[in-house]
Amino acid sequence: MRHSDPTMRFDIHARLQHGLLAVSLAVLMLTGFPIKYAHTTWAPAVVRLFGDFDTMLRVHLAAAGLLAFVVVYHLVMCAWGLVRGRLDFAVVPRLRDFRDFAHHLSYLVGLRSDPPRFGKFTWWEKFEYWAVVWGTTVMGVSGLTLAFPEWAAAYVPRWVIGALRVAHSNEALLAFLAVLIGHSYAVHFSPSVFPSSPVWYSGKLRLSQLIEDHALLYESVAGSAAGELDRVPHSRWSHNRVLIALELVVYAGLVAWVFATLVPLLPR
Repeated sequence: MRHSDPTMRFDIHARLQHGLLAVSLAVLMLTGFPIKYAHTTWAPAVVRLFGDFDTMLRVHLAAAGLLAFVVVYHLVMCAWGLVRGRLDFAVVPRLRDFRDFAHHLSYLVGLRSDPPRFGKFTWWEKFEYWAVVWGTTVMGVSGLTLAFPEWAAAYVPRWVIGALRVAHSNEALLAFLAVLIGHSYAVHFSPSVFPSSPVWYSGKLRLSQLIEDHALLYESVAGSAAGELDRVPHSRWSHNRVLIALELVVYAGLVAWVFATLVPLLPR
């Protein structure tokens, strides 16, 4: 939905959807990965948390139902926004996003000295949104197939069901990695927002984050006052070298762990 306040990102409905989505995905991963990695030493311990496998599976299906509710909730709010003429299409990818990505990458590796300037949504925010749309679709279709295999077998060959089983667990792993490494950094561990951006609970960005990540939007509403950036307080962690060095080490370790332990198991 559109908001007159440029720092407002999430209204109460968006915050509820985000919270319910986070809960459903966390429970789905907790109850789903012990199945994918049943051969590991930790999987039986997770199953015991629920008493037995059947109970864990029922919790998994309940979380899937919650995810389906979030999808319906989101679609209803989109339809309502469209009817009222307030649906925000700024999240739709445009050609400029590809140029912004190239510009951003060049800036990060030192090939350009000028940082990219974004509007209401950055290229990575749009990527995350549509990745959720794609991932939820894949998980929904494959999950229904696995929940009702006899029904699915009446319409598709057995190899399709097998392929969807692999797609279901691998898409879950991809979502886990995206949240663990990408989304958690952008929302919690980036020095510019550390220890957390307030947007997920208050709906609002800090003014400093709005200026840094959405400069074009800020300038469009601030007008002549946009030049007074030195008066805007920034996070005290923004240039903390200890935090930056620590996060580099932690994230390098995470990436190494992923490639060493999880990637070789993808076909399972």
